[in-house]
Amino acid sequence: MKVTAVNVIHLGSGHSIAEIEIGGPPADGSGEIASFSDVIEVERLRPAPGEPRYLVRYRQTALTSILSEYGALVRYPLTIRNGVMELEMIAWKSDLRRIITSLTKSGGAPRILSLGSDTVHSVPLILTTTQRSLFKEALAAGYFEVPRRITLTQLAQRVSRSKSSVSSTLAVVEQKLAEFANAVGG
Repeated sequence: MKVTAVNVIHLGSGHSIAEIEIGGPPADGSGEIASFSDVIEVERLRPAPGEPRYLVRYRQTALTSILSEYGALVRYPLTIRNGVMELEMIAWKSDLRRIITSLTKSGGAPRILSLGSDTVHSVPLILTTTQRSLFKEALAAGYFEVPRRITLTQLAQRVSRSKSSVSSTLAVVEQKLAEFANAVGG
């Protein structure tokens, strides 16, 4: 079975949300995904035959904590095949040895396949820190779900900001993300 993490967002609450795609049997991997101890919730996204996609909410793993601690970026999609994850990581050279040491201490067996300094494929950060923080909070609270799990008023109270400020910031975030998606989508 081949598992591909297409997109991942790390939430401030110690949780992450990933969009994953499963290749090969089983046809519906919801039960298998839900059986992992760090998985909180699984939702199948693509009911059509082929390689199904799932939205998975999970507790941060040792890997995500370590990468976050050192400010390393991971390029997606990444693939897990036969229990082995291959990922492309962008980090400061000075942190690389510490990342490898920390991953080894956490029970992993990391290997460096290659080193380089190519940043051609890096995507510029399109949201400010404030915009990113509000977006993560809104996402975690279920503001973007259909139907919404939280209202704009409740979200504003949760982040201790005015309703109009939250509304304006989210409108800018949505515009930037839509423009970015249009630019990379061709």
